[in-house]
Amino acid sequence: MDHGSGIPPYQPPIPDAAAIATLRHALLGDGALIDRIAALPRDAAIAALCELAAASGTAVAPEALVQFLRPDPLGLDRLALRAVTGDHPPSEQWLPVGLGTDGAQAVVEWAHFAGAPLDDPFFEYPLRKARQHPVSRLLAWRTPLERLALAGEAGEAVLDGLVFHMSRCGSTLVAQALGAMPGHLVLSEPAPFDDLLQFCTARADLPLETRVALLRGMAAALASERGAPVRRRFLKTDCWHAGALPLLRAAFPETPWIFLYRDPVEVLMSHERMPGGQTLPGPHAAMVGIAEPGARPGLDFAARVLAAICHRAADHAGIGGGMLIDYAQLPEAFLTRILPHFGIMPDAADAECIAQALRRDAKQPHQSFDPHQRPPRQRASAAVIAASDRHLAPAVARLRALATRIGD
Repeated sequence: MDHGSGIPPYQPPIPDAAAIATLRHALLGDGALIDRIAALPRDAAIAALCELAAASGTAVAPEALVQFLRPDPLGLDRLALRAVTGDHPPSEQWLPVGLGTDGAQAVVEWAHFAGAPLDDPFFEYPLRKARQHPVSRLLAWRTPLERLALAGEAGEAVLDGLVFHMSRCGSTLVAQALGAMPGHLVLSEPAPFDDLLQFCTARADLPLETRVALLRGMAAALASERGAPVRRRFLKTDCWHAGALPLLRAAFPETPWIFLYRDPVEVLMSHERMPGGQTLPGPHAAMVGIAEPGARPGLDFAARVLAAICHRAADHAGIGGGMLIDYAQLPEAFLTRILPHFGIMPDAADAECIAQALRRDAKQPHQSFDPHQRPPRQRASAAVIAASDRHLAPAVARLRALATRIGD
């Protein structure tokens, strides 16, 4: 028996396009109102937007607005063309969250961060929250990519330090300790910067000065003050960005940088326990010279990618402004080498903030940091030992040899 034959199919509420347009127009007419609603939790923001629509002479039901703002569950909206909505975001609380295209030019996508401090271990956490907020989704703000170049040419928000790393080697701890000091802003592996850097490395046809201006403009946008004074700005890169060290040095020629590395067996043990997407075949591996999209993923391929990252850092260690830091030297090296390298002389308040950050495990803040608490290398599997000996150990040995001469 068909018990459902008489039940009509569920039709989610369909928002009226004219009402949505009226709501957008009303919201864009008041920048301060945008900021106030963006600071509200999701449900409260939906209610406030519906009240704004009613005050503007139209009606938008909450369930219809929720349906309209719902992201595509399959992620296919990422492939859609992105129409430009303006030359500048509506307020200083908007930050870049990615790149897209309107079919004729590259565009920058923005989201409202509502004054949220960027103090999470990774930029992805506040980015995801900002991107999903009703205000960000309703306005869907996009600007031409070329506008970033204009900001970059103005020389705003030059970075005070760059943190490169080979992966699983203490870079998050270093970033958290740098960001613990009052007035310090640390961008920890921001996806929008990665999007742009990959764009710039793929577009060798663009003049170097254009790519440099774009990268500086993105850094300026991401590291903007947003109402809170910033003393120093740092960028922790993704591990594959070592492949673009010369380009980044050209973009930030006065910015000191460090490269963190670690015992090869310990790094591979970490990737064996929890494989990282950075070691899969694809664009990340290609950025460090392993362009094999059809390669077979696994521990051996991961060791090859990590070795390529280390070799790229070694290749460019003499480019100027750099220092190589061994994970085994942490946390002491943060105080004795990294801070002086970045020109930082912490006062008493800074020192206390740093001490608290260094006592915590950066990725598990409820635990204390101990560089020796991970499984000892004596427990390494035969596959880890073989992959290390074959690929990664020689690359790390090269870094260790250079570390005695670079940056000291």
